Amino acid sequence: MAMAGRILIGVFYVLMGAGLIKDFRLVVGLMTSKGIPVPNVLLIAAILIWFAGGGALLANYHVKFAALGLLALTAVVTLVIHNFWTAPPAMFANELQHFLKNVAICGALLILAGL
Repeated sequence: MAMAGRILIGVFYVLMGAGLIKDFRLVVGLMTSKGIPVPNVLLIAAILIWFAGGGALLANYHVKFAALGLLALTAVVTLVIHNFWTAPPAMFANELQHFLKNVAICGALLILAGL
């Protein structure tokens, strides 16, 4: 079961990285609106971490370090991008949903790191 969970989380991050490439300009705009400096550079770094971490989980390669790296980036993204407490009323539910989803994913990454 742990292997299936590791693979599912790995696939999630690889697909997220691909989605960030597909929507690169849109995501840069979102990052800019959140006041994030050098969004192009940071987004490229995030994409690389998503692919490297997700790929490592899929390959069962240095799972602890991959999970901890993904955890760190996911935690930062969750707090900076999905900060529901500052969202306008029309976006509150959406941002809260993304925030809670990411918190659950962080929990799964902690479990993987601990295995």
